[in-house]
This record gives sequence, structure tokens and C-alpha cells, in this order.
Amino acid sequence: MASFYIPLTGLSADSKALNTIANNLANMNTTGFKSQTTSFSDLLYQQIGASGSGDTIQVGSGVQVAANSTDFSNGAVSSTGVSSNAAINGSGFFVLDNNGNELYTRNGTFQLASDGTLESANGLAVMGYGVVNGTLNTNGGLTDIVIPTGQVMKPAATTSFSMTQNLDSTSTAGTSTSGQVKVYDSLGNSYEATVTYTKTGTNAWSYNISLPDTLTDIASTSAGTTTIKYNFGASGGTLATVNPGTNLTITGPTASGTATITAPTVTAGESVTNYAAALQSAVTAAGITGVTVSSTAGGQLSITGANISTSGSVVQDPVASAAAAGSLLFDASGNLVSPATDVTGISFSGLSDGAAALNLNWDLFGANGAGSVSQTAVSSATSATHQNGYASGQYQDFSIGSDGTVTATYSNGQTQTVGQLVVATVGNEQGLQAVGSSNYRATTASGSPSVGIAGSGGRGSIEGSSLEASNVNISAEFSNLIIAQRAFEANSKAITTFDTVTQDTINMIH
Repeated sequence: MASFYIPLTGLSADSKALNTIANNLANMNTTGFKSQTTSFSDLLYQQIGASGSGDTIQVGSGVQVAANSTDFSNGAVSSTGVSSNAAINGSGFFVLDNNGNELYTRNGTFQLASDGTLESANGLAVMGYGVVNGTLNTNGGLTDIVIPTGQVMKPAATTSFSMTQNLDSTSTAGTSTSGQVKVYDSLGNSYEATVTYTKTGTNAWSYNISLPDTLTDIASTSAGTTTIKYNFGASGGTLATVNPGTNLTITGPTASGTATITAPTVTAGESVTNYAAALQSAVTAAGITGVTVSSTAGGQLSITGANISTSGSVVQDPVASAAAAGSLLFDASGNLVSPATDVTGISFSGLSDGAAALNLNWDLFGANGAGSVSQTAVSSATSATHQNGYASGQYQDFSIGSDGTVTATYSNGQTQTVGQLVVATVGNEQGLQAVGSSNYRATTASGSPSVGIAGSGGRGSIEGSSLEASNVNISAEFSNLIIAQRAFEANSKAITTFDTVTQDTINMIH
């Protein structure tokens, strides 16, 4: 009987509406959740006649669920302080890798896997643009974003340096002053490059650039005998000039106690063999016994003996090219006029750590063309320095920018772009298929996703270290709950009424 079927369709539809409301309320705290609304439409009508004017007389067959639409408006975005979290402020979805198939989500509760892969809460890799040779490859296909956890950034040798230096114009000829700037070799070891300025005349100065190299001792003890080695790092066993300021001392036993000597200075071009002999003579002259000084053709000096010790260090001046010295000329206003361009071709070789030769350019002029070295009647001083090299660094953390760029930071203060999250949009968001875990799948109804950079092409921007809350409106849901409840009760009442009428009809027949 239609009298029973029609309210049953109402009960079925109202049940689905109540399910939708219950699901919304259950997910009111689910990150990135989008609330849904159930809408109804009437079923087919049966024509049972016509009025005297010809109007049709129709009787309805009940109600059905017409749609369960999703509200894709933004939820509130709040900061979490967690670098792996991300939220989209605007339209679009993050892209996830589901075993080669893409899924889409607004839930940015990402985390790092053991191999550094950025993953969703349910273990799907977050996708974006990769990096090729240090540059984002936005023209390539999407790839899983991998954070370089536990990795070490390779060092970069200094190739250019500059210093903001004033030279005192009131200085007399022969006056010297200096400035230092830290530079790095290809292995990441640092050095203090010193530029020494000497006044040669009115508005004229000479300069000389030196790069002392501290030689680190390699000490080992075996059976009471200590061996101390220094790697001078010069090919063929010929030593570079060693800084006269060396404060290396050797202490060892004598017949009456102990004695300490200061190691002699290495002269320019002296061989390792000759220097070892000179050092052995100094040790013997001091009465230190049981000490042997030897050398290798590769530039290693060894000091071996019982109960010996050293202090201080050896400072080696690597060989520099002719470009490490020159002259500076200034005009009457103290502006640098010569050289008119940056100094290039400065080279330091023979570094003790075995690094490649350090080739430097001295940037004497800034972007505005003004010289960084000036001459005025103020005390000589270095006010700022800059260079482009750095030591190796350990990975520390990462951040996500508004355009999705993922930047890793290292202990050496450097940053490195390691990928870029993308944002996907579709022509019809209502056509997306929800698959659970706040994820969606594209369908024919939604259209193919358009993937690109956040903040472009109508896509929302990304807020790193933030999450988007559910957009469920609890007040509206409670109102809808009351309406759905009343509708369910009304349809239930119709069924009980029709049941009573049916029973009365049956009783009339009997």
C-alpha cells in the first residue's frame, strides 16, 4: 500500500540525513574535515485523473536523497609550531602518493618517515616538485618530497670576499694596518685571510694578502712512546714558508730533568728533510734525549720519543699568486680609483689538509659602483666583511613556505631547497569521491586535477607549521538535527496512523 511505502521513503531519507549530521558532529575536530549537507527530492508521481478544467490529478510516491553536498569552504587555520604541518589558505588540495595513484587532501598533519619522506598521517607520501642539481624542477613530473634528515651539507670553498675598510689619510708613509676575513677551502676548513695595507705616498697604499694555515698535529702513543706528526702538504717534500710567529714548543727529558725548545722557523723553499735535520739539531742542543725527528718526501714531519709533549702550533703560509699583492690609489675625496675593477686571480695552494687551491676574487666595488675601501681622516678600521664560502653542516630542521617551497637548514647556517609542495584544484569539487582519512579521489564528475604552485592560478597559499580545523558549524548542525528528528517522527506517526486506519478497515469487513 502506498500509504505505508511513502512514509517509509521518508524514514529512509531522514535516516540518511541524520547519518550525515552525526558524521559531521563526529568529525568536528578532524583536521581539514569538510562538512556535508543532505538534500532531498520527491519521487515519481502517478496520474489518477483530471479535473473538470483538464488539470491533471497526481499523487506522489514519496521522497529520496537527491544529493549529499560537501562544503569545501576554509576551516580556521592555526599555528602548531610543528615544521611538518601545513595548511592551505584558499582553494585546492595537497597531493598524496597512493602506490602510484594520486589522492587529494586538506589534512596537512604530515610527518617524517625513517628515510625522511614527508608523509600523511596514514602513511602516504606527500608529492611535489623535486630538485635537480640544486634547482627546483617545476617542469618535471611530481615526486615524493624527501627531507635530508641526518645528512651533511658539503662545504663550499670561498670564491669571493670583500671588506669595508677605511684607511687613515693622515698616516705617514710606511704606516701599516690590516683587516681579516674568514674564508673556507674545498674541504670546509676555515682560515683567516689577512689584507695588510701599507701607505706608500699621498693617496697611495700597497696591499698584500696572506693566508696562514695552522697545521694540526697527529699524536699517537704506543708502548710509552709518543709520535707527533705534522702534514705540511707540500708536493715533492718542499715546504712553503712557515710563519715566523709559530709558537710550537717541544718538551722532553734530559739527563738532569726536562727541557723545552721552540721549533725553528722554516725558511722559504726548505725541504722537509732539511727542516727535520734542523729540528733534530735543536732538540740535541737542548740536551733532550731519546727523541727522533724524521720526514717523508710527501711533506710529513714526525717527532718520536718517550715522555715528550708539544704545545702551540705550526702556522704555514701557503704559496700565493702575484695577484695577492698590489697597490691602491684614491682621489682627493678618498674614493678608490685604482684598481678600477675587482681584483681577480688570487690563489693560495699547498694547504696542509690536502684541499684544492683556494682561488679568490676580491670584490672592491659594490653593486652601486662605490668602492668598499676608502681613505679618509679617520682611524684605519675594518667595519664589515663578507665572503661566500661555508663549512660542512649537519641537517637540523626544515620549513615550508607560502608557495610550498621546502627549505632545509643546517648547522653551518646555510639553507637548501629540497622540494616544493604542490596544490591541486578540480573543476567540480562536488564530484570528488571521499575515500576516508580525509582523502579524496578524482572522478569523471570532478574532472582531471590541475596541479601547480601554491598561490598561483587561483590556488590557495600554504601556511607552514599550521593546520586547518574542521569547518563543521556545531550550531547549524544542532538545528539540522532537530529538523531531521521532527521529520523522522512525523513519518513514523504517519505509519502508525495508516496502521490504525488499516485495522479499522479490516474490522469493518469482518
